[in-house]
Amino acid sequence: MRIVITGHRIALAPALKEHVEQALAKAIGKYFADSLEAHVTFSREGAQVQAHVSVHVGHDIHAEGRGAGGDPLAGFALAAEHVAKQLRRSKRRLREHHRGEFGRAGAGARSGA
Repeated sequence: MRIVITGHRIALAPALKEHVEQALAKAIGKYFADSLEAHVTFSREGAQVQAHVSVHVGHDIHAEGRGAGGDPLAGFALAAEHVAKQLRRSKRRLREHHRGEFGRAGAGARSGA
């Protein structure tokens, strides 16, 4: 998985980049082992730092978070929480969709025999 971390009008510390990579790899790997890429962009808007996270796992998932007081970790934590929730829901929808198809096909084949 490729993770791209950029900053607009903000300098990013290596420790922040490492934290973001580890957190995203853990959250994405839990639900989708074959994800392709993720983009994280930090930008400063006045006194707030905004984190925008975009993950591609066959479809795109986007989330944003704002950290007050210039704390990029707070903004990223909110965005990562939203991404994790969306990943969990996406995985559940895929599981239920496939389970429903196989359940109907298997039940019809057994009852007709």
